[in-house]
Amino acid sequence: MDLYPIVLAIACLGGIATLLLTSFCVTILGSINPDGWSAGGGLGPISLLLLPKRTLELRLFGRTVYTYIIPEETEDSPDEMQDEKSGILKEAEKETGFPFSQLLKMPVSIDSVTLSGRIGTGDAGETGKLYGYSAALRGALRTTRIQLNILPDFAEEGWSVRIRARIRIRSLFHLVRALVPFVQR
Repeated sequence: MDLYPIVLAIACLGGIATLLLTSFCVTILGSINPDGWSAGGGLGPISLLLLPKRTLELRLFGRTVYTYIIPEETEDSPDEMQDEKSGILKEAEKETGFPFSQLLKMPVSIDSVTLSGRIGTGDAGETGKLYGYSAALRGALRTTRIQLNILPDFAEEGWSVRIRARIRIRSLFHLVRALVPFVQR
C-alpha cells in the first residue's frame, strides 16, 4: 500500500490547521491633513487604501498596483429610503442589549501605534512651544506601545498626521469564535 496519499492528506490538513490557528498581524493605516485624508489596512506588503473621491488603491510594497473608482450609487425614491430607515431604527430600538462583555473577550491586541506628523503655526515661538509639549508627551509615552513622532515646521503654517497601528489577532479560529455572539443578534 502506498503511504504517499495518506501523508499528503495529513500534510494538507496540518497546513489548513496552521493557517487557522497561527497568530498574525494586521496594520491599520491612515493619514489626515487640511488637503485630504486616507484610511486603510494592510497585511504584510499588501495594503488597501480608501481615498477621497471614492477611490480604492491596492498597493504592493508601497507602490500603487491598481486603482478603482467606486461608482456613484443610484438614489432610491424618497419613500423607499424612508421605509428602510424607519425599519432599521425600529430594529435598533428593539435591540437594547449589546454584549459589551464579549468585546473584552476578543482575541485582538494592539502591538504598536505610531503617530507621525508635522506641525507649524507660522510663528516660530508658538511652534517651538507646541513642539516642546509634544516632546514631553513623547517622553511620557516612551514606556508604552505608542510612539509619537512630531516634527516642527518653523517656516510654514500647517499640519499633517499619519497613523499606523499594528494589531495582533490571536488566530482566525479564535476571531471567528469571538464574533459568533455578534452575528447571532
